[in-house]
Amino acid sequence: MLQIKRLSECTLEEAVRAWNAGFEGYYFPIQLTIESFLHRLVGEELSPLLSIIAFQHGEPVGIVLNGIREFQETLMAWNGGTGVAPAFRKTGVGKALMEATLNIYQQAGVELATLEAISENERAISLYKKLGYDIVDELEYLQFQKAMPHLLDAEPFQVEVTIPQQVSHLSFYKGLHPWQTQWQSAKNGEALLVKDERGCDIGYAYYRRVFDQKGKHEKTILFQCEASPERNDKEHILRLLLTKVFSNCPDEIVKVVANIPITYSSPTYSLLKEIGFQTTVKQVWMQKRMR
Repeated sequence: MLQIKRLSECTLEEAVRAWNAGFEGYYFPIQLTIESFLHRLVGEELSPLLSIIAFQHGEPVGIVLNGIREFQETLMAWNGGTGVAPAFRKTGVGKALMEATLNIYQQAGVELATLEAISENERAISLYKKLGYDIVDELEYLQFQKAMPHLLDAEPFQVEVTIPQQVSHLSFYKGLHPWQTQWQSAKNGEALLVKDERGCDIGYAYYRRVFDQKGKHEKTILFQCEASPERNDKEHILRLLLTKVFSNCPDEIVKVVANIPITYSSPTYSLLKEIGFQTTVKQVWMQKRMR
């Protein structure tokens, strides 16, 4: 008989076994150790109280990791990974896990449930649709490992260096964008604010530089880069921001853009593709209104 427990009731070893079995044969390797599993939970603000593990005859066979954040009085939940062990796929375990997850969301007062799915994973997408989720956009991971081209000739605006938390106070901050692009996921990150001649904020970007164990800069991850929707010179603002974020990176530094929505962030996406950023992963972004 299938039994579903909160992750908080399980051992870390059981959770990691459930995760690794659940994502066996996945589209790209995401096997975790206990240390990397904990790092994922903490880094993405996923909750052991809201996450669940499925057991069959005492053996962990499936998992869903969940988190909740609030933005402008909207409680938003994120399914940060649904995995079912190969021998138990197509047996209803995934559906049972998702139904239990939605019940947890309901009890917690969640208004917006969100998740991402690999675009080719038609079986999972079909299940999510049956449970009331709709595809709202397509997401792409982008990567570039060359010198940044020259993007603009003049810099008429002031650029202020700050921290990602400050960006969340902007009226045009996209706080309901995909979970992993929100400022809370940009831990140890840096941010830039573009200001006009009156000192008003007209654009922002935040990113994180990743260093190896010897302290060498090996990667820069851009989370969001946006211009005020009221501006007619959005492209100029975005060019300035991308120049500031990436231009000081040597050629060998990997430049990554995480989970950019190709419609909701169309100006930024189009400019990145024009520069030469290549798509490495395609996903669908799905949402379900809970109330």
